[in-house]
Amino acid sequence: MLNWVFGTKTKKRRKKPGIGQKPAYEKARKIASSGTVSERQKLAAHEDLEPEILYFFATDDAPEVRREVAENRGTPLQADIILSKDPDEEVRCELAFKIGRLVPELDPEENEQLTEMALEVLEILANDELPRVRAIIAEELKSASNVPKRIVRHLAEDLEDIVSVPILEYSPLLSEADLLEIIARGMKARALVAVAKRRNVSEPVVDAVVAKKDKESTKALLENATSVISERTFDKISEEAEDNNEWHNAMVYRDGLPVRTVMRIATFVSAALMERLIEKNSRQKDLVEKLRKTVRERIEKGELGEDVDDGVKPAIERVEEDHKKGLLNEELIDKALVESDTSYVRYALIQLAELPKDTVSKMLNTGSSKAITALVWKAGLSMSMAVKIQEKIGRLSGKKVMRPTSDGGYPLTKDDLDWYMESFF
Repeated sequence: MLNWVFGTKTKKRRKKPGIGQKPAYEKARKIASSGTVSERQKLAAHEDLEPEILYFFATDDAPEVRREVAENRGTPLQADIILSKDPDEEVRCELAFKIGRLVPELDPEENEQLTEMALEVLEILANDELPRVRAIIAEELKSASNVPKRIVRHLAEDLEDIVSVPILEYSPLLSEADLLEIIARGMKARALVAVAKRRNVSEPVVDAVVAKKDKESTKALLENATSVISERTFDKISEEAEDNNEWHNAMVYRDGLPVRTVMRIATFVSAALMERLIEKNSRQKDLVEKLRKTVRERIEKGELGEDVDDGVKPAIERVEEDHKKGLLNEELIDKALVESDTSYVRYALIQLAELPKDTVSKMLNTGSSKAITALVWKAGLSMSMAVKIQEKIGRLSGKKVMRPTSDGGYPLTKDDLDWYMESFF
């Protein structure tokens, strides 16, 4: 780490691809003083370049050169301090990427001077006028536990979502008291959702989030299996849930619902979700009987439709009936996904793929896009359906989702798909 402060060469550094061999010292000095922008830029990329030359390049007229110095892990901290106030935003962004990754590696006991200088650079960047620079620092520090809390707290209170959200969702340095204070001061919806997604959200913080009456953050709390929601708070949520359809699925699939909450939501959720409620509580015979009674009452009122069985026919029976009638197809599975009838989808895959229930459950629950895609392929369904099942059942999103080829086909070969199938047996 002392290399970083003074730029010494006692440690072998990595070589950036495409820059060639470092020139001799005299030639390097000549390039630094009179070389072209391209030559200076290429020279500045060498991590084992003499520190005085890197320091000299920190004030080079060409921003392209200064960007290379900002990115260079061999640049001494004295030069990084200069670059942290550079007029070129790309220079500061490159420095933010580097410093944000290096600071969490610091050992305060190793060198007090190093720590102070590094944190000075970090603090300047955390207060940069450009949100993009602050966002880079926030993203790099979101999981760090050995940086000053004042910096993390400052980023958590940033008015820009791209800065505050990563810190609010992941930082281990934010205490319950910090979160309660930040919420009380007011925050945007995305920031509140970030708090709701934190691991092990405490009961007081949960209550503070729910009190804001923000639909998305309440939904995030319900979907967060580690959030601590009291029975009293469940009562409040269930009172408002009837008018918030987007909460229904999250509530039904939530483990540990109080009986009173189960009975409350049973008065308004869909038939498919009623089935799931009954399945989840199947060991509580008294509760199941009350739920079936609620179903019959809702049928009589016309709330669930005349074609709904008063016992809420299990998904496995509905799938078997549809299969015998030759009706079990992609259209029905798609309809079940839209209605959040996930039990039907799971049993449909079991039936169509001709696989054991445990195997199908394992493949769907792996979090692997390739495993789920192979399963859907085995069931004889399209790649577009594989995408939907990855998202709806596998709960994958963004880059984690395997996408179809340009012609809508499977992106894996038959041999690859067969291999993934065989790996689960």
